[in-house]
Amino acid sequence: MKSTKKVFFQLFLLLIAVSFLVFILHTISGKELKTIEARATYDVSTATRGDLLFNEFYQTFSTADSTSFLQKLGKSTTKESAQWSLAQLGSPDYPVNAYIIEYVTLNHAGEKIPCSGVVLIPEKTDSAAMPLLIYQHATIMTNGTAPSVSIQKSSGESNTLAGAFASEGYVVAISDYVGNGQPNCLKYPSEYLYADSEAANGVDILIATQHLLEQLKLSTNGQLFLSGYSEGGQAVSALAELIQNNYPQYPVTAAVFMEGPYNMNAAMNNFLETPGGVIMDGRPGGSLVCAKAVYAYQQIYNWGAMDTIFNKPYDARVEKNFKNPTTPLIILASNYPKATDNMFTSAFLASAKDGDVSQDIAANNTDDWVPQMPVTFLTSSEDGLIPASVTENAYEKMLAAGGNVKMSYTQYPLNHLQNYMQAIAQSKGIFDSYVNAQN
Repeated sequence: MKSTKKVFFQLFLLLIAVSFLVFILHTISGKELKTIEARATYDVSTATRGDLLFNEFYQTFSTADSTSFLQKLGKSTTKESAQWSLAQLGSPDYPVNAYIIEYVTLNHAGEKIPCSGVVLIPEKTDSAAMPLLIYQHATIMTNGTAPSVSIQKSSGESNTLAGAFASEGYVVAISDYVGNGQPNCLKYPSEYLYADSEAANGVDILIATQHLLEQLKLSTNGQLFLSGYSEGGQAVSALAELIQNNYPQYPVTAAVFMEGPYNMNAAMNNFLETPGGVIMDGRPGGSLVCAKAVYAYQQIYNWGAMDTIFNKPYDARVEKNFKNPTTPLIILASNYPKATDNMFTSAFLASAKDGDVSQDIAANNTDDWVPQMPVTFLTSSEDGLIPASVTENAYEKMLAAGGNVKMSYTQYPLNHLQNYMQAIAQSKGIFDSYVNAQN
């Protein structure tokens, strides 16, 4: 018994020593382990869309940090794609100041609510004005990968955009979207793949970023760029349409739409009809996307009880998993079938194919407007999650209607996850051409 107590005491002392060592190392490195705490609930009833409710300077990322972010991203793709992308992106020029913000936006019901996000600002020694990029992020399955959360782990899209764009002179703003991000925002349901709120979240963080820059006595050079990948491709198309139609005071210099589900019916049917399901990185990608999207749409469009949509046990499982935005990805990945259609009732599948559900889904298509701004579509012939045909059809539809659109493909034909890095590099090359032309 004494020897057992002695072992436990030694383990206790070891734990204290390790904790102290971690504290010392972070103190020496100048990096604080920071948690953004929940603040008092905001009364936004009398606020204006885009009002800046809160902003907190989070951290300055050095040029070495930015290089590290991009090198880490290179591990998500092939060796030749990583090498090519790094060469295109070049070396960072500036440290980057990261701010976590909360601002006023709208949900699907038109209610004003708080939304969080990240603003990345290059730390320049001169007073030169900077171009502004509004970036719409890709699908996140758990809140730990929301831009304003994952930046604290140096592991998300915020860090990629810091390395690829902000460190080379761009101001970058990234919304978490409704129902994601900081504690004040998590009490509102996620509106995943709901185009109207994605667009509203994007334009409102644009306005909030302008307020932040005014506070910091900084300015942009008047150039406004828009981009987004995957869900963000759909979201940025919705945002671009909203700005073009309703916000002429924010003329868009150029936009790049990257591998998005512009036709939601086509994208959903791909998930449902692919034999064996759509698998991404060993996970049931198609099933997870459908489960999260259908759960969000069910609340927005009042599709009825969960057991009229999902077969058992998914009727209860989907609500439990996706009502909680912090459900770990490892739990999600292990609880859904590879064959997506196995989750749904036959009645729901029929309605999703050609019925009321299909019409509701189609309301989130973002391929039915005519861009006047320069738009480049970017895709890959090997994307199994969002097939190239979805992008090609959107491009052809807009072109036929007189849209100012171009079609391009990633340097190497890779899958949806592997394409991300080279898509970011190619989009930056497009935007740089406009910046260089103005300079």
